Amino acid sequence: MIRPFLNRMFVSCVLFIGLSVIGFGQDKEAKITYEEHIKPVFRQHCFSCHNQGEKKGGLALDSYLALIEGGGSGEIVYDDGDVSGSRLWQLVNHDDTPIMPPNQDKIPAEQLALVQQWIEGGVLENSGSKAKEKKKNALAFVASTGGKPEGPAAMPESISQRVPVVTERASAITAIGTSSWAPLVAIAGQNQISLYNTDTAELLGVLPFEEGIAQSLRFSRDGSFLIAGGGTHALQGIVAIFDVKTGERVATVGDELDVVFDADINASMTRVALGGPQKMLRVYDATNGELVFDLKKHTDWIYAVAYSPDGVLIASGDRSAGLCLWEADTGRLYMDLNEHKDSINAVAWRDDSNVFASASDDGTVKIWDINQGNVIKSFNAHGGGVTDVTFDHDGRLITAGKDNRVKLWDPSGNHIRDFEPNAEVVLEAAISYDGKRVVYGDWTGQVLCALTDNPATRQPLPANPPSVEQRIKDTDARIAQVQAELEPVKLAMDAATNAVEAAQKPIDELNAKIAAAKAESDKATVAGESAKKRIAELDTQLSTLTDSSRDKHDAVIAARFKAKEGATNAEVVATSEQLLADELNQLANLRRERIASEAAIKTNAQLSEAKLAEASKLAEGLPALAEALTKAQNAANQAKQAYEPIAARLRSWQAKRSQLSEAIQDVN
Repeated sequence: MIRPFLNRMFVSCVLFIGLSVIGFGQDKEAKITYEEHIKPVFRQHCFSCHNQGEKKGGLALDSYLALIEGGGSGEIVYDDGDVSGSRLWQLVNHDDTPIMPPNQDKIPAEQLALVQQWIEGGVLENSGSKAKEKKKNALAFVASTGGKPEGPAAMPESISQRVPVVTERASAITAIGTSSWAPLVAIAGQNQISLYNTDTAELLGVLPFEEGIAQSLRFSRDGSFLIAGGGTHALQGIVAIFDVKTGERVATVGDELDVVFDADINASMTRVALGGPQKMLRVYDATNGELVFDLKKHTDWIYAVAYSPDGVLIASGDRSAGLCLWEADTGRLYMDLNEHKDSINAVAWRDDSNVFASASDDGTVKIWDINQGNVIKSFNAHGGGVTDVTFDHDGRLITAGKDNRVKLWDPSGNHIRDFEPNAEVVLEAAISYDGKRVVYGDWTGQVLCALTDNPATRQPLPANPPSVEQRIKDTDARIAQVQAELEPVKLAMDAATNAVEAAQKPIDELNAKIAAAKAESDKATVAGESAKKRIAELDTQLSTLTDSSRDKHDAVIAARFKAKEGATNAEVVATSEQLLADELNQLANLRRERIASEAAIKTNAQLSEAKLAEASKLAEGLPALAEALTKAQNAANQAKQAYEPIAARLRSWQAKRSQLSEAIQDVN
């Protein structure tokens, strides 16, 4: 049910009671109840107008049941402890109009604290009452990823850079829309829509809108299409649907006799809703352009139209404070919400489709729970009127207003910060896909992209960019500027690179000498090991040959003895002696080789040790050279770090120059 309380009338006086009566402040845990504390306030100040006999505005306050029932426009307090959702609190705390007490300042803070404590305590009837467990309202928001594409989000790939209309300055900014999943913003200009990268402020392309000026820009739920509603006042109104990647107009819906102020497409991309000066909310089939519904509830120009993200409902608001919710499939009126006191300039849905916000010329933003049909939060956002409102993925709100400001609010409608004020009324505001940037435009045609956490950091995004020819000249100038900036940095980087090479050279030479000395040492070690192995072989041979020599020596002695006795001849003796001499000679050679091998072992050991010592001595010079190399490398890295960003900027400008050249060729 709808919660609004007394659209035009409320209590003619506001709660008052002396602290001495209730002992407020003596016991922080004491119950504040209707019978003991609140009823005496009503009796003293309000019963004369709001009693069972005379119910002004349909409201009686002289019984608890009557108070809970509310007035002619619904309930005024709830037992869920939600003070911000209480209509009583909204008016007493001057969060909404008509303020109470009428034509007076806000009641003293201690009296407001009493009312607040009673509501937060569960609006208890008496000391025996128990407060119900507080329930979460719709502000308990969990971020949704509904609509997010599976792959990379759509970004312009082949959209023309040609600018249909070139002016010294843009007209008042009528529409700004941001993609929910990509760094992309669309800005309405004269007969064109400019697309920028919100992260880099780079112009990505320009879409022609020959019908006039776009009054509404929204991206499809997955960010693949741009829905532009607009036209020419008192002549024509249409809704154009563009492919974000190619810039191709894939559909044109509607043929209104006047401009379209706002339009949106449902989540399934099958229906388009639009509204304008003809006071009728029209829903078209997006596939064939046929009219599906012609809804005639509104009595004035329709300024705001938006599908809920789940496609179930359509919200629409008009110039005479009319605000409606419609069943998207049937076209039946779902809710008629009449809390605003002036024109509805914008409506926006939160990602979960449970809550939407409305912005009005009455200066307030109201956050609505569509399941309960009540205002969860109403706050005065901008003096003179609120021109725009939008949610980000975290449920935060961005608002724009006639006080020339843009403001950021948390999901509960509490103020976070103001952005830098503009010179004129801010008409449009949108927040980037990641919530890090806010894009807003004003009456003078100025569009700025500011950091959410640092509003003073902002970049201009022209709604009517310069011509391609002018941008080529500007780009050439920027290229020349960046090249001039890059030249000394490149020289410094080249010098630093040469210094690294120079520092590396003696290290390489010294490492080569060390390696050569170690190689010679290893070679001597191997030779020594080979000599040791040969000695082992020689010892085996010597042992065998020594035994053999003894046998031959004995044979010679025996032959000589036999020769004396005449048992053998001289030739046998000579042969035996020759064999003995051969073996003795061989044995001498082996012994000499063994002595030489022992000498080789010693020599190679000395050489190996000497070469190792030489390598170690050479290595002592490496740390100093390595330190010099490290310093040179650090200097080279710093030079490269200084070079790369400038080189990247140069490449970026050169790429832009190439794109602009292609755009010129396309035009020709």
